[in-house]
Amino acid sequence: MLNHAWDVEIDQGRLASQGQKCLHFGEPRNREWQVPDFLDDVPVMSATVLALDMIVHEPHIDLTLVSELVLSDVGATIKTFQMIRWEYESAEDRPSRMVDCLASLDMNLWSKAISSRLFACDREHASTTAVWKHSRLVARYAQLVAESLIGISPEEAYLVGLLHGFEAIPPVIELQSLDGARAIGVLLAIEEVLPSFVISAIHGVNDSVPSSQWSFILNAAHELASSGAHSDSSICGRRRYQDIGYLC
Repeated sequence: MLNHAWDVEIDQGRLASQGQKCLHFGEPRNREWQVPDFLDDVPVMSATVLALDMIVHEPHIDLTLVSELVLSDVGATIKTFQMIRWEYESAEDRPSRMVDCLASLDMNLWSKAISSRLFACDREHASTTAVWKHSRLVARYAQLVAESLIGISPEEAYLVGLLHGFEAIPPVIELQSLDGARAIGVLLAIEEVLPSFVISAIHGVNDSVPSSQWSFILNAAHELASSGAHSDSSICGRRRYQDIGYLC
């Protein structure tokens, strides 16, 4: 899936397909780029890849819609940032907005990376599904909380909320039971590729700094998520990826 090839151009967030040629959102800066092994360990929901496959069949690809879909999936988000890490040598040059990340990546490599390991929302993958859903729910509430604050980007708050629990990834995909050193390596690799503001926010919360805005945002987001004030599906309805068949 997602191995289609078109020549595309960017026009205000939309990508117009023009014939069966090499698809890329941007000119690769590192032509020796290789998908690191750990990308095979971080899964993406099969529904995400299926939805993306539907999008790329459209005559015009809405880059904003693709970005929203990627940001609904912890695995797809991490893998995209990993590719950005290898695409840009300087941390200062790396984009942190998902739409900008996608616009600068080779689509063939990107699609191969995010589809390297999939999981379905079924009983067999209940633990992974629970982490992915919890992260998405906290992200949406973090975004809502940030909208009422001054000096915090709601877009950044969403990312912090989505990735705040990345340390739960190795256990749910059974890396720790297979190889403890490998699990630690995955965590370090994930932390290395995430935007600096995400790591700073997570470290601030883990260091128990009660006065920090990120502590307030994430604590409030968790309380709202736990209270069940709004169902996950009702919040999901506010985003357009639900309209293209997002299943989980």
